[in-house]
Amino acid sequence: MSRIGLNQAAVWLLPLLFVSLFLAAQTSSFADGITPLAEKVGHRLSYMKDVAGYKAQNHLPIEDLAQEAKVLASAKSDAEKLGLDPATVEPFIIAQINAAKAVEYRYLADWLAQPETGWQPRPLDKVRQDIAQLSKEILQQVAQDLKSGRFTSDERSSFFKAVHEPNLRESDKQQLFIALLAIRLVK
Repeated sequence: MSRIGLNQAAVWLLPLLFVSLFLAAQTSSFADGITPLAEKVGHRLSYMKDVAGYKAQNHLPIEDLAQEAKVLASAKSDAEKLGLDPATVEPFIIAQINAAKAVEYRYLADWLAQPETGWQPRPLDKVRQDIAQLSKEILQQVAQDLKSGRFTSDERSSFFKAVHEPNLRESDKQQLFIALLAIRLVK
C-alpha cells in the first residue's frame, strides 16, 4: 500500500478507534454501576460467620430483635441524612437483616454436622462496629448511585455475581435486589 493509501486508511480508522474506545468506556461504567454497592453488601454478609460463631459459643439466639431495631433505626436516620426516603430504605435494611440471619442459621446447621476447627470468631462488639460502619457505607453508595440515576433490573446479574457469600442463597439475593430497586431519594 502506498503512503497515500495508509494516510487515507488512518483518516477513516482513527475516528472509529475513538468511537470504539468511548463505547467501551461507557459500557464498562454501566456494567460496573451496581458492582461496588453489591460488593459492600457481600462484605457485610461475610461478617455473619463471626456473628454466628460468637453466638454459638455463648449460647445466644440468632434472632436479636433489640439489635435489629437498633440497626433499622440507625439506618433510617442515616438514610434521611443522605437524602434517601427512609420508608423505601426500610425494606432493604430488613432484607439485609433477614439475609444475615439466614446465613447465620446455615452456619449453625453446618457446624452441627461438622464443627469448625482451628477458627475462633472475633468479639461480637468489634464485629458489630465493623458492620455498622459498612452499613453506613452501603447507604452512602446507594445515595450516590441513585443521584447518578442508577439501579435497573438489568443490573440483576451483576448484583448476583458480586454478592457472594457461601451460605447466601439465590432467593436471599433476590430479596435484597428487589428491595434495593425500590429505594428512592427524598422528593
